[in-house]
Amino acid sequence: VSVRRFGSPWQPGLHENTGRGGRRPKVNVLVVGSSGVLGSTITSRFGDQFGWHVIGADVTDPQSVEVDDQVGMRDYVQLPKDAPMADQASTLYRGVKDFIGKENALLDAVVVASGGWAGDAVMGAETPGNDDSVDPEEEYIRQSASTCERMTRMNYQPVVCGGLVARRFVRANGLFVMIGASAALSPTPGMLGYGSAKAAAHHFLQSYGSGSMQDGGITSVGILPLMIDTPDNRKMLGDDVGDDRYSKMVKPVHIANEISDWIRQPHLRPHSGSLVKVIAKNDRQGRGGPAFHLVR
Repeated sequence: VSVRRFGSPWQPGLHENTGRGGRRPKVNVLVVGSSGVLGSTITSRFGDQFGWHVIGADVTDPQSVEVDDQVGMRDYVQLPKDAPMADQASTLYRGVKDFIGKENALLDAVVVASGGWAGDAVMGAETPGNDDSVDPEEEYIRQSASTCERMTRMNYQPVVCGGLVARRFVRANGLFVMIGASAALSPTPGMLGYGSAKAAAHHFLQSYGSGSMQDGGITSVGILPLMIDTPDNRKMLGDDVGDDRYSKMVKPVHIANEISDWIRQPHLRPHSGSLVKVIAKNDRQGRGGPAFHLVR
């Protein structure tokens, strides 16, 4: 697996604290899910504003995604789409190992920004092609299982892959962050697959955090928004200006800023294995800000 190069060579950012002799330290961050709205925001913030060296990784070709032309990303690992977890983990490992070998530098952080949502299948929905020979109950079970499988692939699998790679390549006192969901802290009727996958990711993060400090001093933290402010989520809510869910949407840049603070100032991090709920108070236009609260 080769690591693809983007943009110009790394240059130190204007906002970094200088080290001995005035030289700014180089910061290397892996962002899994770099092609999504949240991932691309984190990539742009880290690479463009702070001048950090960002490695992106996703199943989507970054040149086919219209998100700021992947501003800030210097390297990219193409992950196989719809592949088994073991294959994705191996591909990510080889790509990061290639970077480590070329740059002779470990990672400071791994951020897993991958995710996706789908509601449960509906009993009695039309069968494919309106085929009367299809058993509707069997079709419902098939669709329900397919949704659970897809949610696991989108919300749990990247966390496991990112966590395993972080354990191998993140330097001492480094950081591993994954994006969970506050909804999955309680039962999620109507979105069984999504809630189960996010809850599994939470459990992985907490179990990972219990041993990561012993393994290499890595702090692992899960960020749990209720809903991230993305075009798709706004489209799903519609034009109901009275819907108070708009006020609870977390802007991607606020999540990026919080993670960047944890990377630059380790003393601000929660304890390893923490789940941190994000509570936003905005108007419908997104004006306002979030509050980050430790829940577990």
